[in-house]
Amino acid sequence: MSDSKKRVLSGMRPTGKLHLGNYMGALYNWVRLQREYECYFFIADWHALTTDYADTSQVKKNTLDVALDFLAAGLDPEECTIFVQSHVPQHAELHLYFSMMTPLGWLERVPTYKEQLENIKGKDLTTYGFLGYPVLQSADILIYQAHFVPVGQDQVTHVELTREVARRFNSMYKTEVFPEPEALLTPTPKLPGIDGRKMSKSYNNTIGLTDPPAIVASKVHNMSTNGQRIRQSDPGDPDLCPVGDLHKIFSSEEVIAETQKGCRTATIRCEFCKIDAGRSVAAVTEPIYARRQQYESQIDETWDLLLAGGRKAQARSEETMAQVRAAMNISHDLGALRRHFVHSEESRNALRDLSRHSDWWTLPSDQRSKLLRDYWRNNLVPYDISLSQESNRIFPTIEKELEEPFITNRKKRVGPLLLAEGEYPDGWHFRLPTKSYEVWVLLCWEKKKYLLHDLILPQKVYSQAFAQAKAMVKQGDTIHVIVRQRLEKWSLHFPNLQLGQPVGDAIVVQSDDGLDVTEFLHNYQPLQ
Repeated sequence: MSDSKKRVLSGMRPTGKLHLGNYMGALYNWVRLQREYECYFFIADWHALTTDYADTSQVKKNTLDVALDFLAAGLDPEECTIFVQSHVPQHAELHLYFSMMTPLGWLERVPTYKEQLENIKGKDLTTYGFLGYPVLQSADILIYQAHFVPVGQDQVTHVELTREVARRFNSMYKTEVFPEPEALLTPTPKLPGIDGRKMSKSYNNTIGLTDPPAIVASKVHNMSTNGQRIRQSDPGDPDLCPVGDLHKIFSSEEVIAETQKGCRTATIRCEFCKIDAGRSVAAVTEPIYARRQQYESQIDETWDLLLAGGRKAQARSEETMAQVRAAMNISHDLGALRRHFVHSEESRNALRDLSRHSDWWTLPSDQRSKLLRDYWRNNLVPYDISLSQESNRIFPTIEKELEEPFITNRKKRVGPLLLAEGEYPDGWHFRLPTKSYEVWVLLCWEKKKYLLHDLILPQKVYSQAFAQAKAMVKQGDTIHVIVRQRLEKWSLHFPNLQLGQPVGDAIVVQSDDGLDVTEFLHNYQPLQ
């Protein structure tokens, strides 16, 4: 999927086969969104346990029913990621971390909490899981660093809680792991059940999304008309009739106009109006029903699609969890702690040999560069130097400047942290932004020897030549810098500058040998 696409996350609890209300309230919109965004849609089987923990016998069957209806309705595994929540254990891990830092008062004020406690009878909901389900919901959304969550108006408060959780995490751990997602309000048409009330399984008044066409027609034929037109000669008001509401959603403009006129003038019988409505609804559900039959006939292959979606979701969610663990200092690798126990120059030099990380070289250049930059920070910088960064953004090219530089424990701005390979006979080439920093860090990687060299340059060394080079480049361009190694000597060159060339009132200070920076190789004093 394109990196330029914004991410969307949404899910449904598995309560069995979906009905037209689920389709018009969510699925119909999801099918459209999958073509515009990078979408993740899941079946929330863990959320089902918040109320059905005492009897889980139907959870897996209901999960599969919902998944089949997802696919039948038009969600395409080639265009979006469809998965089962419990197949991605990272959701539970992030939920655990969030539960440690989410204030109890935030959960107790969620409007649906007390409402459901009062309305759901026959179940003991005085459990941590039921109270904490908004935290799990926040983890579901934030683990994909989603930008948008398609919801109805009644769910906006849940998205706002998620924004608060993201804000609290980012603030508490001095990071920017999580964007604050926005509610993508889903237009939900008025869709009545067959008895005229809101379509709901609890009312037993639904029209199934994948009901056979004959069943759909029969249910519509038996719909309530809200007591209108007791005699067929009585005019009616289609705006007050549930059958009229179905027409507005599913029928063509011609059929709507014809049935509205016939109802108001009593020139069409309710029976025929219902037949037309049944045809219109069946025209939408019949192809969905046919696709459902196809997926059911290949149930093993369908389940494999869900497992494959789970693997894709795991891979994406693990990217986020790596950032979360690093921010919370519970990462799975030794990381920066190694610096506390490696003190000798001999052992530090050994860390510059990256031959044991030869698997890195097969990665795309932007990923390899990110790994090498992190490796330098975590393994080579002395333990008494703290380098913090307000942003964890990863940029697509190694030449692009980090928007948020590293900050030392003495508030020095360190940047740009750039890496170049020794692929050219005349040295390592860098393209630097025109911003000025107190310290430059230039990483020179010898690919053939698997060695990583680092030059830590204080501003006083490069400032004059840098200012002159900056005056010569066009706005928005970068400054070309070359690092050269000759025996034991290291030098810094600005190839855009010509010896003796005036720039403003100054004369270029660079000599043929460049600026001698040998003393700053592996020298971390400028960071102190």
